Amino acid sequence: MTNENRNFTAFIWHAIFLAFASSFIEINTVIPSLILKAGGSEVIIGLITAISIGIPLLAQLLFASILVTKPRKKPYLLLGIYLRIFSLAMISFILFTNLPPKSIIIFTIIGLTIFSFSGIFAGISYTDLLGKSILRKNLKKFMGTRQILRSIFALFGALTARVVINKYNYPFNYSVMFFIASFSLFMASIGFLVINEKKVNYVKKIPSFLSVLKSIPTILTKDKNLLNYIIFSNLTGFGLIIIPFYMSLAKHSFSLNNQIIGNYLFSQMFGVVLASFFWKKILHNEGYKRVLKYCVVFGSFLPILSLISSKISPLLFSLVFVFSGITLSARQMSFEGVLIEISSEENRALYVGISGALNIVTAILPLLIGVVIKYVGFTFVFIFVSVILLFSLKCLKNLDIK
Repeated sequence: MTNENRNFTAFIWHAIFLAFASSFIEINTVIPSLILKAGGSEVIIGLITAISIGIPLLAQLLFASILVTKPRKKPYLLLGIYLRIFSLAMISFILFTNLPPKSIIIFTIIGLTIFSFSGIFAGISYTDLLGKSILRKNLKKFMGTRQILRSIFALFGALTARVVINKYNYPFNYSVMFFIASFSLFMASIGFLVINEKKVNYVKKIPSFLSVLKSIPTILTKDKNLLNYIIFSNLTGFGLIIIPFYMSLAKHSFSLNNQIIGNYLFSQMFGVVLASFFWKKILHNEGYKRVLKYCVVFGSFLPILSLISSKISPLLFSLVFVFSGITLSARQMSFEGVLIEISSEENRALYVGISGALNIVTAILPLLIGVVIKYVGFTFVFIFVSVILLFSLKCLKNLDIK
């Protein structure tokens, strides 16, 4: 087996076990339902969404300034993964002890904070390692294959999670799911142990965090492609951060029992699987831009569909999660690949850090949206998000990618 084939297999191994694990801690269905079961509100859901998806603004850039000059990223990737394994096991233990609702919410927030920060550390290393391990000419093939396989395993995970949710009572059912996720993530980490990472020498002096921070305006001025990517990522971020609130809307519209939660989780994973084959073909024939365009169109349709279907029935509302799975599949297949395309081995870790640090929408707005929904309602927020997503199509034209 050639070095690239071994790396290809290792990344696929990681992807399928990570996908299986992610179904048990799905941020758009499982986590919101856990918070609602524990007595939390839309504000708490917004806070956890900000922690899980957005994370504190400067953290990603801080880690990037540390990692950018490291010749090898694999040790730091594994460190980040092991911290994530620990955080999930901790939440599982807390749920197993059946503490009071407020304590469960507090410790869940702490665990997810550890999970998110270690995920930043791992994510920067992952993208850099992927860019060095897979040749650019084979990257689209990898993205498509990875998305199809991990969507299948995510669906299998969703089916298993649905059984766990229905078989056991709260909070033991969630404890079991977090334990399975922790173990599956450990299995996923094994794939990286066989990767033979190419050593890349960078500048000898490690730049300080402050110097990296000061360099951002210059970098964005010189690289308009990175600037356009960040603007587009922020605008489309509205569609990403609104998804967990669909579960909150469902609770306000219907009785949110374990069966409905399991069905919505399965519906979303089914949408991911359904779309993955379609997106792979589009990506191979027409490139990243076409996939991103469809991603935005589907995403802008979702808030309106959720408002309409919430007035009719829980069964019709499940279509919201099917289409959310379709948009998430497109996003997973394209955004990371675009960032690799517009960067080089020398600046990739830095570009990941800058794009993450400037992704203001996903870092701050989830909490704000939770507050606005509480006092204004779902209708205004969801229509606003739909309009913003349609506007992002204009920004997509400015991206210079294949």
